[in-house]
Amino acid sequence: MRTHYCADVNETLIGQEVTVAGWVSSRRDHGGLIFIDLRDKDEVVQLVCDPADNVEAHKIAEDIRDQFVLVATGKVRARGEGLENPKLKTGKVEIVVDNLVVENKSLPMPFELGDDKVNEEIKLRHRYLELRTQKSYDIFKLRSKATIATRNALDELGFLEVETPIITKSTPEGARDYLVPSRVHGGEFYALPQSPQLFKQLLMVGGFDRYFQIAKCFRDEDLRADRQPEFTQIDIEMSFCDQEDIIEVAQKLMHSIFTSCGFDIPDTFKRIQYSEAMEKYGSDKPDMRYDLAMVDVIDIFARCDNEIFSNIAKDSKKNRIKALKVPNGDNIFSKREMKRFEDYVRKFGASGLGYFQMKEDGLKGPLTKFFTPEDIEAIIDRCELKVGDAVFFGAGNKKLVLDYMGRFRIH
Repeated sequence: MRTHYCADVNETLIGQEVTVAGWVSSRRDHGGLIFIDLRDKDEVVQLVCDPADNVEAHKIAEDIRDQFVLVATGKVRARGEGLENPKLKTGKVEIVVDNLVVENKSLPMPFELGDDKVNEEIKLRHRYLELRTQKSYDIFKLRSKATIATRNALDELGFLEVETPIITKSTPEGARDYLVPSRVHGGEFYALPQSPQLFKQLLMVGGFDRYFQIAKCFRDEDLRADRQPEFTQIDIEMSFCDQEDIIEVAQKLMHSIFTSCGFDIPDTFKRIQYSEAMEKYGSDKPDMRYDLAMVDVIDIFARCDNEIFSNIAKDSKKNRIKALKVPNGDNIFSKREMKRFEDYVRKFGASGLGYFQMKEDGLKGPLTKFFTPEDIEAIIDRCELKVGDAVFFGAGNKKLVLDYMGRFRIH
């Protein structure tokens, strides 16, 4: 039926007959000539229905509407001068239609495809339409590439892919099980696996050495940003290995996945101690795409005339006073936004969020009056402040401060 995908129609095919198939993205009637943008899984190609070339195809095109399913046959020709579309791979050519078949008609659309303002519930109700958008297709395509790269990388590292049972018995895990009633054993239930933990351990006992699986897992728990009832995980188990072996496998796997998906990342990753990650970034999984590191200023605050801060600074083992510099922050953030930041960290137990602003005439802020000129200079030097910068700080219990300052860093 189809000889070419839309993306394959280019200048090398000029003068040749091709057959393409897909959905009508748009239709334009220019008083005689009818232009149809036909879209398949990857690209859009322009069809031209000219009554001078084929009366029957032009007559069919008169009744075509968006999202009709078409199969079109015709010759490829170059677009006229100044009519090329640089946004499309096929933008230098078009297909003059000789034969046009409507495989399926479409009712009026409940929403315009690609419109981000459409209510999410409406999109989900018409999921099959949302899947037709290039954005949705690209997501699935990227996921497919990542899955293939995972299998290839782990195969090269000597792992064996094993599918473990989905219908199993209930075992203690971190959430409630999804239960499936048994037809054979009345009143008894199977459980859907929260993870393949027991099965992969059996494989290790059985001498399989290196196992992996693109595993489906099911957990009956409340929905959150990083929680959902059904999810897929890359599940790995290894025998006779140490920490360095695990790190090596993880690096090679991540490198393979990201490079196959078009991202350039290093072969090896930067390593830092857990304590350094928490002290600098307030997280054991810090976002390193930008260089906003927290600085310890507890020794400077210990000398200030504010009793609250000086008392906190007396116990540097249990407490922390952390500063976070935002370059050009004084020029970016208004007083209203400063207040919004304070409200944000209060959600995570903070009693407040202090700040200084680096002005032309020195460091300014509500708390500068509690510091000597020497300590003001010490803060400027420690935080490497320049004119226009803002520096925020949190004080209190170590765990609490590192948590809310880490969250504030990525807010």
